[in-house]
Order: sequence, then C-alpha cells, then structure tokens
Amino acid sequence: MNANIKDSTIASTASIDDNSVVLKSQIGEHCMIGKNSRFCYSAMGDFSYISINTHCFSCQIGKYSSISWNVSIGPANHDPNRISSHSMLFAKRFKMIDRGGYYNQYDGNVTIGNDVWIGCNAIVMRGVTVGDGAVIGANSIITKDVPPYSIVFGVNKFHRWRFDEKIRNRLLEIQWWNYPIENVKRCIDLIAKEPTLDVLADLEAHLKTSY
Repeated sequence: MNANIKDSTIASTASIDDNSVVLKSQIGEHCMIGKNSRFCYSAMGDFSYISINTHCFSCQIGKYSSISWNVSIGPANHDPNRISSHSMLFAKRFKMIDRGGYYNQYDGNVTIGNDVWIGCNAIVMRGVTVGDGAVIGANSIITKDVPPYSIVFGVNKFHRWRFDEKIRNRLLEIQWWNYPIENVKRCIDLIAKEPTLDVLADLEAHLKTSY
C-alpha cells in the first residue's frame, strides 16, 4: 500500500489504494478508498467506499454507502461577497496574510447517510445532509439537503422517491445497516429483493434472530 496516512484510525479489513491521502480520519471495517483520493478530517462507516480521484473533507459517511469516481464532497468555499474570492484571503501560502484567514473556507460539515449511492463527477457542498438510502445522479451539484430514499440529479433537482412512503418508513425503522455483519450476511438474499411490506417484515425478523 503506497498511501499517505496520518493521524488516522483504519480498521484492519479496510483497504486504501496507492497515491491516496488519509488525514485525521476514521475508516471502518471492509471500507475501500480508491487510487488518487483524499479523505481528510472525515469518518467512514463499515462497508462504505469511495472510488478513484474522489475527495472528501469534513465529511461523515454512514455504513454501506457507495461513492463513485471523481466525486467532491465538502470542497473549500470561496466567499463571492467580498471584493476578491481568491484563496489569498484564507491561505497563508500566498504570503498575503500573517494571521488567521478572513473567513473559514471549511465552515460546515457534510453528512452522508447509510446505503447512499453517489454517481461519478458529483459535487456535494459543505453543510449538506444526504439522508439514508438516497441516490445522487452523476454530474450533480448538491447544495441543499437530500431527503432519505430520494433520487436527485442536476442542480438539486428531485427526480422521484425510490419507494412509496410506507416502504420508506419501514426501511428507516428497520435500519438494517446497524445490525452486526453476520446478521446482514445471512439476510443478503432478502436485501437483494425489491421491498414489499411482507419482505421487510421477513427481513426484520431474520435480522433479529440469533443463531
């Protein structure tokens, strides 16, 4: 593994590909970080992954979330309401300031829920919360919160719900992602099905069963 990892906690089953940077972050079991990615001041829950060339800053990612390539989550903000939007107002490397910046370019964290899918080239701006089970289409720009189990694309454009309200509510009640890995594994055939109330009742029962 040829990655730059500093001040971070990495689960033993996680994998981090070459030329990636992990800084002051926590990465859970069976997570993956693709090549040439940046994961800084962030946390990733079990089984979640980011693909190649993806950058995450000040981001909390839940479990079982799938983030594609060339995605940017929590990029630095430039303030357009000042005379200049240039980085010299907050970055000391330009040698224009000798103290703290005029504003915090990293103000506001991003929260990505559980079982979220984010398509390639998407941008999720700082301060946004993406609900459990949501889908963000490729090339989207997201500046507003995304409701659980919704599908959005473009610039904050709601497309449709993944499931009807009763199914969405049951999925949010069950929270299958919070069960132990062993329980989820033995229910994988049920998780692969299209959800009905009967299927979800069966799933919940099997998740709660001890063997």
